[in-house]
This record gives sequence, structure tokens and C-alpha cells, in this order.
Amino acid sequence: MTLDYEIGNPNEPKGHALIYFRDGANPEKVGASYVVILPVIVEISKYIPPFLAGQVEQLGSSDMSSFVFPPAPEIVPSEQWLRQTAESRSDDLLFGGTVNFGDVTSLMEIVAAVSAEYAAQFDVMTDKQRRVIDAGTPVENLNEPEPVDDVNDVMYSMMSEPDLLTELTTLMGRLQYESSGGDAAGARETAAKIRSIGKHMPENRRIDSLVSAAMDGTNDSAKRTQLYLDRVYAMYREDYARVQVIEQEIDELTLG
Repeated sequence: MTLDYEIGNPNEPKGHALIYFRDGANPEKVGASYVVILPVIVEISKYIPPFLAGQVEQLGSSDMSSFVFPPAPEIVPSEQWLRQTAESRSDDLLFGGTVNFGDVTSLMEIVAAVSAEYAAQFDVMTDKQRRVIDAGTPVENLNEPEPVDDVNDVMYSMMSEPDLLTELTTLMGRLQYESSGGDAAGARETAAKIRSIGKHMPENRRIDSLVSAAMDGTNDSAKRTQLYLDRVYAMYREDYARVQVIEQEIDELTLG
């Protein structure tokens, strides 16, 4: 899973972040959860009544180093409010994607996955710092970040095509929202991530055409974007009959 940092640096996660999601049925509605990586490991079994201790042991590790709350995103005033809150608290701000706010069970799974990946990135950073310090590298050289595009490229290179398709779909929803909302800077950044995904997919997926359709601002932009995205999935399934039908529809829109 690739985390989408809107505020913060994936090379230097702060250990506390707001994770927000957009409702697929109503893109103006946003919800958020908060993840914290604890600076100390808590042995929670010490705080559990003896008669429940056995159940805690059955769950696996009795140590806790991070947590996310609420377990499913709660509705917040706006995306702008989230940005202001994250900036005022010096939090990382992560975009988790467009989801179905009515499916709480799935939301809990998604939030747990995002928070686990965030914790893993934090662990990677701290392990790297520990190794560098042990090697005697000056502390001031620890925080020289790698380019974010390079980080995304490395992560995408390790993902399977089904995972890339999931990431692509999430980013396309965001790109269309940013393009239609006039967020040119955000749209360019998201488009760059999508093109990075395209480098790790077969060329016949035509990811550049997908991005161009989403950003051209014409009346049929949304329709052509959906067709190009459908085409990507059809190519992956090797459903060439469906690909031909989609391409005819694209041609009709383009020529019409």
C-alpha cells in the first residue's frame, strides 16, 4: 500500500497523523481518524484484569506501540478544516481514498491497514536513523530526504498489477476531484503519481491517455476518463472484445 501524504514527508513520518477519506456517494463529505505511534512500548497485559489476561494472550502480542482512533472515520467539517488542524498541530495528513461511508466494517479494515502502513514507515525511518547513528554519521545528515517521486516509484515497482490497479483507481478519483475543483497544483501532483504507476504497467494500458482525459476539462472528460479506466481493467483481464467496444465508444466521443 502506498500512503498519500498531503502534509508531511513519507521519508520522515512524524508519528502522529490525521487520515481522511472522501465519501464516494458525496465527495464533499469527508471523515477522519487519528493514528499515533507511541514513543514507548506499552505492555498492556499489566493493565488487564487477571480474569481477562488469558484472552489477551490469545490475541498475540501483549505489547502496544501504536493505535488509531476512531477505528472508522468520523465526519469532520471539511477538507480545509483538516488541513488547518494538521498544520496547527504539526500532524502528518494522509488521504486514504474514496470509500463507502455506509460500510463501517470495511472502513475499519481500511483504516487499520493505512495506520499499520504508517507505523511500518515510521519504524523504517527510526531503524535507519539508529543504524546511521551507530555507524557514526553526523546527526545533521540524517534528515536529507529522498525525492518523493523516487519513493513512490520504488514502492510501485514492488506492487503487483492488481495492487497497482487499486492504487490507480483511488488516485483517479482524487485527480478528477482536484481537476474539477480547480486545484491545479494538487492535480499535477496526483497526475505525476499516476504516471509513475503507469511506468510499472504494460504500455498498452495507455495510462497517459487516462490522465489526459481526466485533466482536459471538456464536457465529456468524466465519461472518457471512465472509459479509459474501464479499458485498463479490460486489458488486465485480457477481455479484448470489451476493449474493442470501449475503444469504439472513446472514438465516438472524440470524433463527436
